[in-house]
Amino acid sequence: MPIDVDTDERLADIARATVEVARERGTRAVTLRAVADRLGRSTAYITNFVPSRAHLMANALDHARTQWDAERLEHLGDLVGVERLAALTRWMCTSDPEENVLRSLWIEVIADVRGANRRAYELVRGVTDATYDKFLDGAGHVEVDGVRVDHETAAHIADILYLTCRGYEVKAVEDPESWTDARVQASLEVLLRTLVFDGPRAG
Repeated sequence: MPIDVDTDERLADIARATVEVARERGTRAVTLRAVADRLGRSTAYITNFVPSRAHLMANALDHARTQWDAERLEHLGDLVGVERLAALTRWMCTSDPEENVLRSLWIEVIADVRGANRRAYELVRGVTDATYDKFLDGAGHVEVDGVRVDHETAAHIADILYLTCRGYEVKAVEDPESWTDARVQASLEVLLRTLVFDGPRAG
């Protein structure tokens, strides 16, 4: 009788092992062999589920998405409109050690988008771009003098906030000691007040 293989469970195990190797030894140490050793398996076992190092890291990020979705929903709670938009922005610009490990994996994947790694890149892009529509929806609630901004202005606000968050994620990996949560959050409050709570002004 053939043995049933729970692919999702195996991929989740591989994702956890990938993050553990990256956390303990750095992202450069993440290889198919290192993850296989972590699981007490052969490299062939790992490549049966993920065909390359880039896919290995993309898999870890894809599995992190479920956790991020749950954390985001909990953080945003019942907030709506611009309050929800502001809370989303603040949440995206915070750090903990595991977040920075995952960001480092993300940077590794996006650095190489050629050949067979293109599919891994597209997967990672889908994970990281998934929040953009939430920014756009929130920006549509911004008002100036009691009137909601038009779609084009809302799109500009969403772009600015989204790119700010993505830029933060790179700096949080590159120079975490300088770009502390306190420094980033203080700057965010200025940006949110200008763009979201007071609304963009001409001139």
